[in-house]
Amino acid sequence: MVRYGKDQDRYGQINIDGQLITTVDYRAIGPFSEGLASAKTRQGTGFINTDGKLVIPAKYAKVGAFSEGRAMVQLNNRCGYIDQEGTLMIPCEYSRCLDFNGGRAVVYQGIKNAGIVGVDGEIIVKPSLDRLLEFQEGRGLMRDDKYRFYYITEQTNLYDGYYQQASAFHHGVAVVQIDGKWGIINQKGIEIIPPKYDHIDDFENGYAKVKIEGYNGLSNLDGELIVQPNYEFISYAGEGLFRVEQGDKVGYFDSQGNWVWELNR
Repeated sequence: MVRYGKDQDRYGQINIDGQLITTVDYRAIGPFSEGLASAKTRQGTGFINTDGKLVIPAKYAKVGAFSEGRAMVQLNNRCGYIDQEGTLMIPCEYSRCLDFNGGRAVVYQGIKNAGIVGVDGEIIVKPSLDRLLEFQEGRGLMRDDKYRFYYITEQTNLYDGYYQQASAFHHGVAVVQIDGKWGIINQKGIEIIPPKYDHIDDFENGYAKVKIEGYNGLSNLDGELIVQPNYEFISYAGEGLFRVEQGDKVGYFDSQGNWVWELNR
């Protein structure tokens, strides 16, 4: 995606040779997802493919990114979902539509009433749940009027207990806060890591940053600390390596917690 224009910004798409392959001056182009990117014109928003061709007409007021072959689209302040051919698979009859994950998407009727639909529009849970934030990996993340977080199943049964803070499930685990401390639970509600950390990031590439008294370590999906929380900074460096910093020293661990490059200036 490129931006150009003197008086008013315009957006287009170039190929690997630097040639402009779009024939329309777009007002905005989003990131590609599943081979398509949103593209906004004066008339509305549609989707272009990697050849720069507008393959889904720019007739929507708002669109989302494609996920599992579906993208949210909005018409007349109501949203539904289209497939990658531009066919409206789920009518625009909801007030809010979240992305699909695991064949399920959260949809709203009104401000608070949330439900769950399948990729073909079948209603899994009627829009009747108050404050359903996300639904992933068979668990819905809810929040009550006391700002407590909890999980439900597709049958809307309460799953486990309440938490001060909580994340949606990723890779079979979720990050939760109890009595001011953070831990990790699995889909059975069992604590993989007891709530003892000052903070735990969401899992990324199978690992999560944990923090105690301002120092960072690294945990895997089994709750094992592969890097002790002794470092001021830690980040994923790619190729299975993690960069750590301690003062003015830098080092690298592998995914087993072994030094690849010990701390050095």
